[in-house]
Amino acid sequence: MKALQKLAFAAAACALTGQAAAEPLRARACLTAPEAESLLITVIPDALEEVSHTCANQLPAGALLRSPSRAFGDSYRTLADANWPNTRRALAKILPPDAAPMLDNDLARLMLISLAGPIVAQQVTPADCGPANRFLTMIAPLPPKNAVAAIVAAMQIAATDRKNGTKPAAIPVCSFGAQ
Repeated sequence: MKALQKLAFAAAACALTGQAAAEPLRARACLTAPEAESLLITVIPDALEEVSHTCANQLPAGALLRSPSRAFGDSYRTLADANWPNTRRALAKILPPDAAPMLDNDLARLMLISLAGPIVAQQVTPADCGPANRFLTMIAPLPPKNAVAAIVAAMQIAATDRKNGTKPAAIPVCSFGAQ
């Protein structure tokens, strides 16, 4: 689950810049499952591509994470293109109000996806590569919407189990009951 949370961190981290990054996400509204799914759909292809560079020496040659474009490439990118209006609304919900106007142009999307990969790659350690590859291999056959829904459901479960409250969730996904 830790590797999954690190991969999901991209969406939240990339959505924030400057002073907004210092504000804890937990202080803002939570995202419904469909909103969180939209956000992840947008960043997954580029984030996985960067993580594949981080994990290249940690995984065998045929590992999915060494070349994620074969399973997550075109279908996720096409879905991300169509889904951008939903992603923009999700980001507006968790960003500070003064940052929301920045989302009204295509530059915001380009910035989000170009930052996602490096931010995720920095969060992934060599020990995360094996579990992340296993998880991605299990969800790769699923249609993209189902795969992302499974990731968000896992995030919701992890957030529900988080008892000590010392570390906020990477993406503030509403609990199952709050939807």
